[in-house]
Amino acid sequence: MSPTQLKKLQELSQIFSQGKANPKQIQQLSALLAQINRYDEESQPVENEQVTFIAAPRFG
Repeated sequence: MSPTQLKKLQELSQIFSQGKANPKQIQQLSALLAQINRYDEESQPVENEQVTFIAAPRFG
């Protein structure tokens, strides 16, 4: 999350906690959360990557 996104999220969070959010601010929050979620998904390693282990030979 960028510093700009964090600042906007904090501002919107304060407005929502006061119960003063209007439809435009609801839309802004939705768009911001979508941006943050896309960023997080892109920066995470792929969990379903298959890894193949080759056993070491056993002697004796």
